[in-house]
Amino acid sequence: INITTPRITLVAVDREMARGMLIAEPPAGALWADDYPTEGSLACATAVMVAIEEGRTDPFGAFCVVRNEDTTTIGDTLFHGPPDDRGTVDIGYGLVPSARGHGYATTAVVAMIAWAFSQGDVTRVTANTTDDNVGSVAVMERAAMSISHGPGGLMRGVALRDSWTPPRSNRPDASPAPH
Repeated sequence: INITTPRITLVAVDREMARGMLIAEPPAGALWADDYPTEGSLACATAVMVAIEEGRTDPFGAFCVVRNEDTTTIGDTLFHGPPDDRGTVDIGYGLVPSARGHGYATTAVVAMIAWAFSQGDVTRVTANTTDDNVGSVAVMERAAMSISHGPGGLMRGVALRDSWTPPRSNRPDASPAPH
């Protein structure tokens, strides 16, 4: 699956892309930013390979963040598995340093949340970071997630299907806010 927004497309990572990420060689036809893959990319690729090995076929996997204007891969996003028995999915995200500060991470997180809520069994999306990762905390805030502080500097973002409204400037389909 692909999750498309006006600025980026989240492209599902398949076996070929995961292999390329792990050996730092883009598959045929893929364009990568000079500073891609990142350490986070390796975690995404490993998660994909484990899911394939386990025979998982659900759509809650890893995605490359592809900038639409030049089709360059600039980062990754990840669902840490399918929804649990309470309807919760946890997400992760990361961009190459050269692509940070342009709103791509926020757009990716908003797109992931919106897509997850379009799946019938997801009622809550969470993300975790640490309080010293100011950029990641800001992404969660701009993606309209509620932020809570945990032990040891843990920061958790939560979006609930019944109350989450995507921020106006980052709607995946560029539509106006629901009323």
